[in-house]
Amino acid sequence: MAGGKLSARQKMINMMYLVLTALLALNVTKEILLAFTVLDNSLQKSTGNIEVKTEKIVQGLKKTAEDNNLGAKSALKFCVDANNETKALVDYIHRIKTELLRYSQGSIDPNQGDPKLAFKIDPEKKSDYIETNQYPWIVKKNGEMPELVSGDNLDDHVRYFNEELNGKRGKDLEAKINETRVNLLNMMKKAQSDPNLAKNKETVEFLNNRMKDIALKTTLSAGEVKDPFNKTSGLIEDHEGKKLSWSEVYMHSTPLAAVFAMMSKIENDAKILEAEVCQGLAESVSAADFKFDAIIPVISAKTGAVVTGQTYEADILLAAYNSKANMMINVNGASVPVENGVGKYKVTPQRAGANNLDVKISVPKPGGGFEVKTATAEFTAFAPQASIEAIKLNVMYVGLENPISITVAGIDPKNVVPRLVGCKINYATGAAENVGMATNAALRGSNGSYTVAIPEKVSDVQIQVSAKLPDGRMKPMGTKNFRVKGIPDPTFKCGNVDFKSGSVELAKLKDAPVAVAALDGFVYEGVKYQIQSFKFTGISAQRGYTAPINVQGARLDKIAGTLNQLRKGDDVKFTDIIAVGPGNKRVLMPSVIATLK
Repeated sequence: MAGGKLSARQKMINMMYLVLTALLALNVTKEILLAFTVLDNSLQKSTGNIEVKTEKIVQGLKKTAEDNNLGAKSALKFCVDANNETKALVDYIHRIKTELLRYSQGSIDPNQGDPKLAFKIDPEKKSDYIETNQYPWIVKKNGEMPELVSGDNLDDHVRYFNEELNGKRGKDLEAKINETRVNLLNMMKKAQSDPNLAKNKETVEFLNNRMKDIALKTTLSAGEVKDPFNKTSGLIEDHEGKKLSWSEVYMHSTPLAAVFAMMSKIENDAKILEAEVCQGLAESVSAADFKFDAIIPVISAKTGAVVTGQTYEADILLAAYNSKANMMINVNGASVPVENGVGKYKVTPQRAGANNLDVKISVPKPGGGFEVKTATAEFTAFAPQASIEAIKLNVMYVGLENPISITVAGIDPKNVVPRLVGCKINYATGAAENVGMATNAALRGSNGSYTVAIPEKVSDVQIQVSAKLPDGRMKPMGTKNFRVKGIPDPTFKCGNVDFKSGSVELAKLKDAPVAVAALDGFVYEGVKYQIQSFKFTGISAQRGYTAPINVQGARLDKIAGTLNQLRKGDDVKFTDIIAVGPGNKRVLMPSVIATLK
């Protein structure tokens, strides 16, 4: 601006402009200095408000700890430690401010000089000020700090922080700020390992997440200062390319009033961080409380199934629950998995009937331990079955325990009551009812499985079924008629040799071990007749009749000698065949005769 092809007069004007600009840059106006003082007092008032908030948090923890809440006692200890950390930093900053006040009065030794002289005091209003024995040494009656005499000082604090002792004081302040931030955040990290707070995973998870959130938000930091215009290193540098430290950036070419405001901001940042840490610690005490963060529709019914004529009742509501609850659920003593705060109970009944559920839910209590909630429930299991009937084959047999299954969909089998119509009925409970038929027919059984015994031949029987409903009423459920038939007569065989064709192989007859009264094709398995006795006669074409042999039992070895004398073309005859069947009933079976081949 002062060089080039300019006249001497123009060069003089330009040089004077540069000097004036430099002077203006060095001259901080009174209004700006006053604004820094106002800002400083505002920060101090904000710091005081934060201290009140923190104290309320601590008092609340003390009250909770008095109820022998171990979690609150641990959280209170960490809050006290956090307060000591912050107090150490604030005391450190107040000492620095006091030493800077002495420097601003021309003192060479930061420990010498009267810091009270560094404040502007109106002699006519001296009664409006109060002297103290520590920083800020003098305050107004409203609690505000007076304006500094040398608030526009640009040199003393630079010498104090960055020049003397090779800049040690500036570096120490940076280290103290960063150390305080780390130590305050570590209160929440230590709490995650505390035996009283780490009992519940919700508390540990809460402390960890809150610590991360606070670490991201806090402004208590004295790190490298970024320069948006420096595309090389990204940091602020001096004219020689040297990277400037935090104290060199903020404590250089800045009026003393601004430095004091900056120091008050550090106090404020520390108190805010302390309050956030204490708030997080206090909230962690109840982090495991059962909080509702989700809702779900619930249908609670007295019964899961009804029959026609029965009233279905259900309570329908919107239930709130904690999806993050670390609760434990047990049903009938077995643990139930919990997914997103909802217990997932599964069971596969192995028998039909009512199933009772004894439910216990254990919810973590703040400070340790569990609160147990109990409930009971019931459901009915029914055996799967398809109703397939051949109407014309509904038959029961005289003399047998005829098995039947009786179930009613939606009704517990124990509440199903069957009976025989026209017969004498014996219930599983021992009760008896005579409804008019002079027989000893009986229905026995329970829970869906029954047998019907009919000792005498009748035309038919009817089974009527009723059910006891949950409201206590008995309701008819239906009837079914059964024809009654006698057990078919058995067929005489020798082993597997039958006599239907009128001829048998002699060799096979000799190999047969016993005589058999067979019920071929009979629908009931296990129903048998036993040969008790028979008479055997061999008829030879050459020798005529052999003497009849009376056989007791079913073994055929007694007729082996006669069979060995017979030849092909001869005849065999079995007569007087007696068999014993179900119920020790004796049967005279038809005689059989066959020709040997």
